[in-house]
Amino acid sequence: MKPLAVAYALLALAGLGTALWFGVPYWTSPGASFSGFTALAFASSPAATLSADIGVVYVLANVFIVVEGRRLGMPRLGLYLLANTFLAVAVGLSLFLLARE
Repeated sequence: MKPLAVAYALLALAGLGTALWFGVPYWTSPGASFSGFTALAFASSPAATLSADIGVVYVLANVFIVVEGRRLGMPRLGLYLLANTFLAVAVGLSLFLLARE
């Protein structure tokens, strides 16, 4: 396996690990909701800055995956978009780059 592919695989695992480490406690707590999650993500200026930036990166990553994936004729692009949406952009984008490699 090429070093870059190893890096993408490790980054995908790191993204999954952080998504689970921080996400599972919230989503398994009583009263967890998307609106509550969003409110917490924008609860302070630093949190809002990071959340807004990640939102832009999310859109950018999805556009890149669709455009580049179609250009290369890659199958199942929707799986990377689902991973971006329901796991983390770090997971979906890393897996896409790994498959592209």
